[in-house]
Amino acid sequence: RDVAVRARSRRERARAMLTTTRAVARGARWRADARARRNSTGRESATARCATRARVATRADRRARAIESAVVTTRDDARDREARARGARAKTRATHESDRESGFFVDTPKTTRERAIDACATATGYFPVFVALGALAGMCAPGTVSWFRGDAVTYALAGTMLGMGITLDLSDFRAVFGQPWKIGMGVALQYTVMPTLAFLVGKMFLANQSLAAGLILVGCCPGGTASNVVTFLAGASVPLSVVLTTVSTFMATVMTPTLTQHLAGTMIPVDGVGLFVSTCKVVLLPVVAGLVLKKYAPKFSETLEPFAPITAVLTVALICASIIGRTSTQILAAGPTLIAAVALLHTLGFGLGYFLSRSAGFSSKTSRTMSIEVGMQNSALGVVLASAHFADPLVAVPCAISATVHSVLGSMLAAFWRHRDNTKEERKQSKHEVWRNDPNYTAYNDAFRAATGLSNI
Repeated sequence: RDVAVRARSRRERARAMLTTTRAVARGARWRADARARRNSTGRESATARCATRARVATRADRRARAIESAVVTTRDDARDREARARGARAKTRATHESDRESGFFVDTPKTTRERAIDACATATGYFPVFVALGALAGMCAPGTVSWFRGDAVTYALAGTMLGMGITLDLSDFRAVFGQPWKIGMGVALQYTVMPTLAFLVGKMFLANQSLAAGLILVGCCPGGTASNVVTFLAGASVPLSVVLTTVSTFMATVMTPTLTQHLAGTMIPVDGVGLFVSTCKVVLLPVVAGLVLKKYAPKFSETLEPFAPITAVLTVALICASIIGRTSTQILAAGPTLIAAVALLHTLGFGLGYFLSRSAGFSSKTSRTMSIEVGMQNSALGVVLASAHFADPLVAVPCAISATVHSVLGSMLAAFWRHRDNTKEERKQSKHEVWRNDPNYTAYNDAFRAATGLSNI
């Protein structure tokens, strides 16, 4: 571009000089004619006057032709310089692309860590298969998974939340608290959609009042801690999920007894302090520990971060397998009607949670989070409350089935969203690859770099 500008300026100066020379030649011819007219007294003949004018005009034309030749030579030199510059740029680009392609196609051996990370990323995409295998193991061989209960579940969830905390940042939580209407919308959906759906589904499909009361109790429970893991796997907002779980658990002290009394006709006291302390131990403290670890030990956090998704997958699969193994007898005795009613409750919860939040103008990522928080309940709390405050043991059966159903449905939904995101990213990469292979696209980038001086495009 600079060579072209300099050549253009030289051509303009040469044209100006040519114009000036022609003007000088015309002036010389005019002066020669005037001199000839003054000397027309007879001392010079007409032939001499013509010869003088011819000599002056010849000199002027010779000088004009010389200037025109210089202009042409300058223009040709500028074109040659531009051609050489284009050739140099093309050679540089070809060398860069050749180096890039050679570096891409060389089969460099991967380290053991890189192979492990690739294997974990591949296995994470099949986590519905892990959940299905866990459910099958729980139904066919309950003794193989029944050991995973109590403190083992608590420690596994805490470790998973620690891994998720490593992938987060404090600014993510500041962004969540900076938009309190999201928290309000999520909690409102939690304590309106699920209790209403549980009441309607119980009235329509369950003739047994105890089973209907158990289903209502499930709908009135707060969000479960497993929802944070599923949110992480679905690519949704983990900070918002953690905040919604904590707030809904804190509000369960008032909301769960009140809603259960109005919808099921039974007042159930809830140990709010114990429930909140349990949520802090399983959710809040591990996430805070992960944030601190990422800030003060970044290298160690980077080492652990690629293995967080597969840890979450295995944790969810083990939880589902353990719950099914402990309640396999109750599930088989409940019959298809109760299982279908529980599945319908959680399916409608997932669907309404997503579409209502999208209708309110929230983003897809936020709507995914609210869908998972609404659809997945703290069914373990429902089992504890049903066993302690209802005389009929059938009340606890819907809660036990719910723990299995919402884990399986949530993992399938997260797998669907994750697959869709991966497909969208692959299409985007393919589109960019087509652009990069287009010579016009590359030439445009080169011209833009040359014109602006920017090299990071």
